[in-house]
Amino acid sequence: MQIIDMHCDTISKIRHLENEGQHTSLRRNSLSVDLEKMKKSGYTMQTFAIYVNWEEEPDAAGAAKEILKVFQREMDQNPDLISQITSYSELEANEKAGRMSALLSLEEGAIYQESTDTLKWFHEQGVRMATLTWNYENDFGFPNCMGNPFTQEIWSWGDNRGLKEKGIQFLEELEHLHILVDVSHLSDGGFWDVAKYSTRPFLASHSNARGLVKASARNLTDDMIRTLSNRGGVMGLNYAVSFMRPGWKPGEAGTTVEEIIQMADYITNIGGTDCLGLGSDFDGILELPEISDCSRIPLLAEQMEKYGFTYTQTEKILGGNVKRFLKENLNG
Repeated sequence: MQIIDMHCDTISKIRHLENEGQHTSLRRNSLSVDLEKMKKSGYTMQTFAIYVNWEEEPDAAGAAKEILKVFQREMDQNPDLISQITSYSELEANEKAGRMSALLSLEEGAIYQESTDTLKWFHEQGVRMATLTWNYENDFGFPNCMGNPFTQEIWSWGDNRGLKEKGIQFLEELEHLHILVDVSHLSDGGFWDVAKYSTRPFLASHSNARGLVKASARNLTDDMIRTLSNRGGVMGLNYAVSFMRPGWKPGEAGTTVEEIIQMADYITNIGGTDCLGLGSDFDGILELPEISDCSRIPLLAEQMEKYGFTYTQTEKILGGNVKRFLKENLNG
C-alpha cells in the first residue's frame, strides 16, 4: 500500500533547529518525519512545505530561500532514498528506481507577493504547490483564521472576504506555471473565489471537516468539500487535535487513531471516497497524535480496515487519491 502525504513542516523545522545550533538530518532524526521512517512505512511521496511565519520573519522570500537551501542539501545528500519531482512522470521514474519522491510547496503567499518574478524563481527551483495565505492578511487575501489555532489565541474566524485583485492575478499565474493551488489557510471567501476563478482542479493539503469540528475555520464546510470533490480536487487529513476533536481544549492529549478514522469517514460520506488523502501537518503539530511519526502510518491502515473501510478505500485515502490527482494535474 503506497503512502503519499500532502503536507509536513519538517524542512522548515530543521532550519529552525539549525538556527538554534542543533544540526539535524532529514535521513535520521527525532522529528516526526525522516527518510528512514518513511522508507520503513512504505512512503511513495512526501510534500515538504517551505513554511514562513511572516510576522516573525518580515523578509518572507529571504527566509523561504534559506529553507529551500536546507531542502536542496538534504536531497543532494540522500539520492539513494529520495529525489525531488516536478512532474508525475518523475514520480513514476522514482518508483521504478526504488526511490521515494519529494514535492516542494510554499506555505504563505507573502513569500512571492512582491513579484511574479519571485514566484517564477521558486518555480524554477521545483516548487509545484502553493498557498495564497498563512494566518495573516497579505496582498492576495485573507486567512481563514488570524492568530494561533493551536493555542486558541485567535483574533478572528471564518473570514468571508475573498481574494484581492492581486490574489486573482496571482491565482492565474499559479495556474499558468502549473503550480498546484492549495486553499488550506485561505478564508471562506477566498475558497469560493478560487472555485470561481480557477480553471484547474485545486486542493486543500491539510484541512479537515468543519461539519464535524465546528470550532476550526481551518476546516472545510460540507459545501466546500463537495465543491472540491466535484472539481476533481483532493484534501488531506490534518492530524492536529484542534482540527480533529470537537470541544478540544489546549493541554489535552493529541489526536487518537479513532478520531482520524472518524474524520475520514465523515469526509468520504460528504465528498465521496475519491476526494480524501493525507495531509499530516507532521512537525507542525504541538500535541502529537497516537500516530506520532510517519513510521506508524501502517497502524492507521490496519485500524481503518477494522473500522469498516475496504482495502480499496483505505488504499485510496493513504495514497491513491493524491496519486490520481498528481497524474491529472502535475504536468511539470
